[in-house]
Amino acid sequence: MKKLLVLTDFSANAAHAEVAALDMARKLGEGILLYHTLPYVPLIPGNGGGPYVTETAGMLFEDSKERLIQEADKLRETAVMTRGFHVDIGERNGEGILGDVIGELTAAPDIEMVIMGGRSGGALEHLLGGSDTTAVIRKARKPVLIIPPDAAINLSGKIVFATDFGIADIAAISCLQELLPRMSFGLDIVHIIQPGEVVTHIGAEVAFRKYLDHHGLNYNHVQADDIHKGLQNYCNKNGASILAMTHGQHSFISRFFGHSESQAMISGQQLAILVFPPGLKYDGQPGNQPPPRNLRKTPLL
Repeated sequence: MKKLLVLTDFSANAAHAEVAALDMARKLGEGILLYHTLPYVPLIPGNGGGPYVTETAGMLFEDSKERLIQEADKLRETAVMTRGFHVDIGERNGEGILGDVIGELTAAPDIEMVIMGGRSGGALEHLLGGSDTTAVIRKARKPVLIIPPDAAINLSGKIVFATDFGIADIAAISCLQELLPRMSFGLDIVHIIQPGEVVTHIGAEVAFRKYLDHHGLNYNHVQADDIHKGLQNYCNKNGASILAMTHGQHSFISRFFGHSESQAMISGQQLAILVFPPGLKYDGQPGNQPPPRNLRKTPLL
């Protein structure tokens, strides 16, 4: 059975993401693997505290394991009592820095997606600075869904995919084509154009358009002075609760969201962010799509 890898640190924000994962698991017909990791406790040679440190580390690990079992039990109860369905939920405790172990965890063929909560601010804020979230995105092999504390995911809504016409975007869209029909999500693909912007990568856009045309997909040019406002407004107007993008756009995000005005907006946004990492391991094939049709480029803002 395929699984959603749900990362937890036992915080309220993680619990919010866990509950959202329940609904997604039901839609996908998949299980959940709840995962928590403890950092290594270093053993310093010659300090005379070796046995004590080892014993302390063991106690911490066992305590973490017990908390993880309790968290999984609580999640099972939530599924049955408030949602009326059963989800196969397993738990796994690990050691080490999350960014160092996530690659191996997500390389497993039964893991389809990583789900994690945002610790503070909006999910986009985590893409702008150093954090566990950033480390997970850089090294994960499967898509990573970051759910801020105030985000509510509408499973009958849309995912908006923001594109820069990169090659990685095509792989991400292929992954979405397989995933979305099982979740009843719609897909909008958008490219933000700022006033006075000069198009310099015609070849990349043409190749991207050919791929979309072949798979019966459209994309929209959205005109906006501010990248973040443009995406936020588009998502709000079109009933999207998830904004998707590839990690290759990390520099794109930093370039346009780095100033203080945008930082203030990002801190208050309530969109979940689905990020396709640079090491994306995708072995599936796109789902059945409608026959190809003429590609439309429609300015919406």
